[in-house]
Amino acid sequence: MAGDTTLSENYAFAGVYHVFDQHTDSAVPKVQFAHDDRHLLACCSLDGTISVCRLAPGPPAVLRVLRGHGGGVADFAWSLSNDVLVSASLDGTLRLWAPADGRCIRRVPDPDGAALLCCAFLPAQPPPHRGHQRSLRPPPAHPVPP
Repeated sequence: MAGDTTLSENYAFAGVYHVFDQHTDSAVPKVQFAHDDRHLLACCSLDGTISVCRLAPGPPAVLRVLRGHGGGVADFAWSLSNDVLVSASLDGTLRLWAPADGRCIRRVPDPDGAALLCCAFLPAQPPPHRGHQRSLRPPPAHPVPP
C-alpha cells in the first residue's frame, strides 16, 4: 500500500468496480471467466467460498456466494456448458455446484482426507466405434520423403 492508505483507497479508480470485496481477509487463488461468456466470472477464496459474478449488463455484481467447504477453496473449474462448477478444497472435499441457484449438487470426500489442491472438467470422450474393425486401427503411416 502506498503510504497510510487502505486497500479501497489505493484502488479507488473512477469507473472501476470491486466484485471481490467479500474476500477481504483471505487470498483469492483463482479468477476465471465462464466458457464463451465474457460477462460471467467466478473466483475462489481461502475463506472457503466461491463467488459467481456478473460483469454486464449494468454495474458488476456478485450473483451468488457458494458456501459449504470447511476449508479454503484452492481451485475450481467451469463445465463446458457453464451450468456446473467443480471446486477443490483444503478440507479434503470436491464439490459440484449449480451456479445458477447456488446449491451444492454433490460432495465427494477424498478417501484419505487429504487437502485437494486442483480440479478440472474433462470433456466426455465418445466410446470407440465398434461396428468396423478398421476404425480401431491406427491410420496408415505415410512414407517419409527422402
